[in-house]
Amino acid sequence: MKISMIGAGRVGATAAFSVLTQGLCDSFAFVDVLGDLARGEALDLLHGVSLLPRQVKMAGGDDYVLSKDSDVVIITAGIPRQPGETRLDLLKKNVGLMKDVVAKVVAQSPNAVLIMVSNPVDALTYLAARESKFPTSRVVGTGTLLDSVRFRSFLGDRLGLVSSQVQAYMIGEHGDSMVPVLSQLRVDGIPLTSFPGFAGKINEILERTKNGGAEVIALKKGTMYPVGLMIARIARAIVFDSGEILPVSTVIDDYYGIRNVALSVPTRIGRGGALERIKLELSDDELEKLRKSAQVLRSALDSVGY
Repeated sequence: MKISMIGAGRVGATAAFSVLTQGLCDSFAFVDVLGDLARGEALDLLHGVSLLPRQVKMAGGDDYVLSKDSDVVIITAGIPRQPGETRLDLLKKNVGLMKDVVAKVVAQSPNAVLIMVSNPVDALTYLAARESKFPTSRVVGTGTLLDSVRFRSFLGDRLGLVSSQVQAYMIGEHGDSMVPVLSQLRVDGIPLTSFPGFAGKINEILERTKNGGAEVIALKKGTMYPVGLMIARIARAIVFDSGEILPVSTVIDDYYGIRNVALSVPTRIGRGGALERIKLELSDDELEKLRKSAQVLRSALDSVGY
């Protein structure tokens, strides 16, 4: 099993560490326009190979040939968002770059599953699916998985629950129009509304979830640990063909009538990528918000010719 990481910055490096410590591959390559950075990250990780669950061949540099014949390619490369920039500004800057990245990845690994991380992730997931000409199932964006993970973690923390037992989804856009699915909140199958303190704390938890990334960035200039872990979670589901259900971004062909856009809904993930989208029982309000989120994303794609 070979996994390649396009982008050797903090997110790429942290995700690589998560992937390797979970024993998900026996060959790993970093590719970055900054070749020495990619080589350095590969070398640093190579020094710890004897402590990993399995032996791994490491490579790093600026040549995409290093990623040849990958089973999974994780794309974290991209131009970062600057203060005062909108997500649309960021999309316009990253379109050209991502077209080039995807073309080079596909040339080397025509049978890979792509995991898209670069922002704005939903629009770039759609772009990657179109430019790669892969079946849309083989292009999976991280989408609202991070938002959902934050939501579960904050619910567990504020309500004194075990976060791993909390079932909670954010769906739609990974951005301002994401939709909390409050009607389906559960803890080990029990409706969360049954737990003391829920009603008085849910608005605070939602607000903190929405601003969770900004809160960390204000303190330490970036967020990468949960990002690295969620990337590894998606890769793990692909590598082991687990069928795990995750809220990830894929090109939607018909979800409550939503089409021709990439957004997040609960999706079963396995060796072929996105195997099946799970239809949640949404309230009328949640469905309306999801459709509005899709419209936001469609407008952004229209603005850049997709």
